[in-house]
Amino acid sequence: MIGATGELGRQVAGALAERDGVAVRAFVRRPLSDGEGTIRDVIVGDLRDRASLARACAGVATMFLVSSPTRDQVELETNAIEAAERGGVERIVKVSNIPIAGLESGLHGNHRAIERRLDESACASTVLQPSFFASVIDRQRDQIAQGRLVLPTGGGKIAWIDPSDISAVAVEALLRPDLSGPLHLTGPEALDGDEVAARLGVHRVDPPLDRWREAVVASGLDPWLADSTVHLYEAVALGALAETTGTVERVLGRPPRRVFAA
Repeated sequence: MIGATGELGRQVAGALAERDGVAVRAFVRRPLSDGEGTIRDVIVGDLRDRASLARACAGVATMFLVSSPTRDQVELETNAIEAAERGGVERIVKVSNIPIAGLESGLHGNHRAIERRLDESACASTVLQPSFFASVIDRQRDQIAQGRLVLPTGGGKIAWIDPSDISAVAVEALLRPDLSGPLHLTGPEALDGDEVAARLGVHRVDPPLDRWREAVVASGLDPWLADSTVHLYEAVALGALAETTGTVERVLGRPPRRVFAA
């Protein structure tokens, strides 16, 4: 598991630990503390370190691949794919995002490039393409506590998805080789910013994107990621993420969870 200590990785690792006969190995940048899960097979390394990746892939049948949204994400995840190929890994389950026509740079460009590399690989692969994580709203918990939510997405609706549904699908994808190809994952309904704010009982603020970008860069966000997000929000305002799919229910046998609901 690459990304075992992140939001999704922790949930996936915990669910796999409850399955009989499933051995899990975590690839992490630092040793895990006692409170960081039940995985005992841990390889400490880095996606830039090919030797540590080789150790992590030894004897592994399936790789879970998720990494941070960075400028060098393509290089880092390609290193993991190449290590999987050399190590005889049979399948790779990658967390990506939903493709949007016209977005071929920034974070979306990263994921499309990595997906193309997976298409060329001898390893079988399943690509999870989720819509917006509902948990991104948690980053504004302080503002929400003050009755304010910032969503600069105009009137565009988003088929928000609960991350626990993504992790549940990831577990199935890791254990079921019949789940191949891209899986578009969404929640059960699409909500615009005003509807999200209403469910949370707060006031929604929809600033101009140039002003929003200036504020988040000033607060420390990488300008590359800020630009990528601006382009995404522009697409969202035009309806790019409003479509819902039945993939979660098809895989899990239950509907996806309703988000932002009491």
